[in-house]
Amino acid sequence: MRLVLVAPPWNSLYRPSIQIATLAAAGGQTTCEYAYLDWCEFAIQALDWDPARFVPVYDTIGEELYGLGVGDWIFGGALPPAEGTEESAVRAEYAAFLRGRGVAAELVSCVLALREAAVRFTAAFADQLVATGARGFGFTTSFSQLVPALALARAVKERAPDRYVFLGGANCDRPMGEAVMRAHPFVDAVVQGEGEAAMAALEAAADPGELGPAPGLVRRDGEKPVTCPPVNQTLDAAPVPRYDAYFDRLRRLSWRGLIEPEVALPFQMSRGCWWGEKLQCTFCGENGSAMPYRSRPGRQLLETVRTLTERHGVFDTYAVDTILARDDNGLAELAAAEVDITTFFEVKANLGAKELGVLRSAGVTMVQPGIESLSSGALKLLRKGATGFHNLRFLVLCRELGIDAQWNLLSAMPGETPAMLQEQLRLIPFITHLAPPSTVSKVRVDRYSPYFERPGEFGIQLTGPEEKYRFIHPGTGVDRAALAYSFAHRETAEQADPAELTGLRRRLGARVGLWKKLHGQSRLDYRFGPDLTVVQDLRPQVGVGRRVLRGWESELFRSLIHGGRVSRALERTGEPRAAGTLEEWAAAGWVHLEGPRGLVLAVRDSRFDELGRAAELGGRDAG
Repeated sequence: MRLVLVAPPWNSLYRPSIQIATLAAAGGQTTCEYAYLDWCEFAIQALDWDPARFVPVYDTIGEELYGLGVGDWIFGGALPPAEGTEESAVRAEYAAFLRGRGVAAELVSCVLALREAAVRFTAAFADQLVATGARGFGFTTSFSQLVPALALARAVKERAPDRYVFLGGANCDRPMGEAVMRAHPFVDAVVQGEGEAAMAALEAAADPGELGPAPGLVRRDGEKPVTCPPVNQTLDAAPVPRYDAYFDRLRRLSWRGLIEPEVALPFQMSRGCWWGEKLQCTFCGENGSAMPYRSRPGRQLLETVRTLTERHGVFDTYAVDTILARDDNGLAELAAAEVDITTFFEVKANLGAKELGVLRSAGVTMVQPGIESLSSGALKLLRKGATGFHNLRFLVLCRELGIDAQWNLLSAMPGETPAMLQEQLRLIPFITHLAPPSTVSKVRVDRYSPYFERPGEFGIQLTGPEEKYRFIHPGTGVDRAALAYSFAHRETAEQADPAELTGLRRRLGARVGLWKKLHGQSRLDYRFGPDLTVVQDLRPQVGVGRRVLRGWESELFRSLIHGGRVSRALERTGEPRAAGTLEEWAAAGWVHLEGPRGLVLAVRDSRFDELGRAAELGGRDAG
């Protein structure tokens, strides 16, 4: 059966869809359509906006407003309305919902205009899909892609009832997929979990009537869904994704210059999470049914990124892995290849100097560490397997190595205490030279997370799907609890004064906002001399200027660079005054003390990388 795989809005404009590109690369006649690029072009024309103005709006809707359901709601107008509702009332109620959550009036107006444009786009793009002559159409869904996928699938079915439409991806995993089929009879099938086996069966069937059971495929038998449980695949035979269709479509955009410089090529070296297999983070539902960890041999990393960059002429790459492999991850081989390829990985934040040095040498210029908090008590509640010491050391090393650390700060986790918040409020003024968090947000209860699976264990009670789902899946009789991914909750266990916690959380958000403003001008670094250490402290509000450390003070400072045991550092100096000096440094925010360990919060300004590169170039034979 000839298939077309579709990546709907709101996929990142700067990333081709690895989901459809990997599945298509394994097949024969299957092709890919990047509907989110078509939608962006259509919306620019419909709103008569300058592309440079609209692209940031698209990014905001896709990345920042997911938690309010904006991307899904925009395409909801292309689905049948809830019985007894008027579109004008739907628009007014949702606009009030957005304004009540701080969305700017201009952006709300844009969202309303896009909902009307989405109806016209859905019709036009469905015509385009049907015209391909393909027998079946598959739609990948993640984050804000479910309703856009449903809108397009329904429009295809209206035009060609004999075509086969199916959905896959995170929004169709486990019970969510069957709930989609119950709520939307035009969906012929869904794929739960990993899609390779189901895709092979769909491609092999000459006609939908010949389609048999396949792992992960849920298909209709009359009104009753027939489910075949998903099976986690090995990665050995998974092909390198082919992104030709993405670049073909991108080249036809008149404003492609806004996108091309930022494009990064996704690849995958592993599936599942080795930490989650051991002790799943309390809030994380990311892997769903695919938690068991599987990884490719490390040697395939260099092969994969070389294949992608040579094929598409793009040197920025992006690992979609949930977590970097502990061993045999291929980074050393990539570093040894001395190619100018940059890449991104999600990592645990307890990596040390050696591991991060290898990452940087391999061209990893950006990471997403699972930091989540700077309080060891809060991290224990979240079951992160790291401490505040680990997280601060990670941020220091990233600053020192030129690695962009993109991380989030979470609060309002069950069991949070005022002391955990106060600890971070005291710390932040001293670390404005380190990378601030991208966002500060309350912990969510997501499907498949321990909070969702065992709420009573954590002293919480689920109170239903988050409010956004009332707008995403409107109408009476809709099983929102089965369709939803994020859920509202309340704490049932005894907790501190709610008013005090709320006030501290607001202060934490405000302090992080100030951190972001001050970061560009904040500096705390050190340089080594033969027998001295010079510390330059230019942190706004707390900096003490330039200090020269000699003798035992220099020895004490150096003993705690990248972390060390306080007792051992004090013994090395042999100086009775060292303990008092260390306390002074801790009070000034030069050193972070936690349990038996201490960590210098300053970063090294050695100029070594530049000098080393100059020595290498200068030493070459000009002939």
